[in-house]
Amino acid sequence: MVSIIITAKEEARTIGRVILAFLKQDYGSNDFEVIVVAPDKETLAAAKCAYGEVKTIQDENMGKPAALNLAIKEAKGETLVFSDGDVEVAGSAVKELLSCREDLVSGRPIIWAEKDDLYGFWQKILFDMAHRLRIKKSGQGQYFPVSGYLFLIKKEMLNNFTFPEGLLAEDEYLSYYVWSQGGKIGYQPKAEVSVRGPRNFSDWVKQKTRTVGAGFQAPKKWKKRTGGRSFWFEAREAWVMWRDYGDSFRRTVWLWFLFLARFYVWLLVLVKIRLLGQSRAKIWQRVESTK
Repeated sequence: MVSIIITAKEEARTIGRVILAFLKQDYGSNDFEVIVVAPDKETLAAAKCAYGEVKTIQDENMGKPAALNLAIKEAKGETLVFSDGDVEVAGSAVKELLSCREDLVSGRPIIWAEKDDLYGFWQKILFDMAHRLRIKKSGQGQYFPVSGYLFLIKKEMLNNFTFPEGLLAEDEYLSYYVWSQGGKIGYQPKAEVSVRGPRNFSDWVKQKTRTVGAGFQAPKKWKKRTGGRSFWFEAREAWVMWRDYGDSFRRTVWLWFLFLARFYVWLLVLVKIRLLGQSRAKIWQRVESTK
């Protein structure tokens, strides 16, 4: 059986569309179930309206990691597929994920509706760079973090695992864990998931602080010889961005702004997590412009 696990919060408007997209997927010979976890009754009610057989779980609003732990405990499938309540999964995404043999498999996030402005440009570059990294690392059998927007994992990998409730983001933490246990990580670029990016600088910083900060929360012993996320790795990749995307004066200016913004985020994470030791409760903030 395949268990689809969708985490959501205050997403009654979009959760039905997400569920319907999963109902249209090709599961081959596998049975499937859909589980929606949310702290608010409105989202859970909307999920029931979209699909009467959906399994709903009301969490205690303690964050996504706690919600995921509840869903994993309830899931009956040997294979788990995780996604969010505000994305759009491509028609063949699950079939493509199931075609892979690795223990943990990432889908490919793409821009929902590409906009030729500063934030649309930034989102495109960061998604493209992540795509290239995953293609390269998966081809070489090396470590890379999966995308939390859409990924598959064999449930047996989670037998002795729970997400710490203080996590800023679950995808990178889980990737490090699976790799440290000798698991294999794969990438299926045909499993596309459309995502709305932040539309203002405040939301952009909130989102990137979470994703960058999550890497600091994984135990150091898991990270040994992984070549994981770092500021210096991003700095080395800057020339690739310049070569491939700095094809006009406007885009060159936007690239400079992106470099400065990423530096600011790394500095913010260093201060908040490494120096001040701030908890998830102080750092995590909801990103409204992606909804």
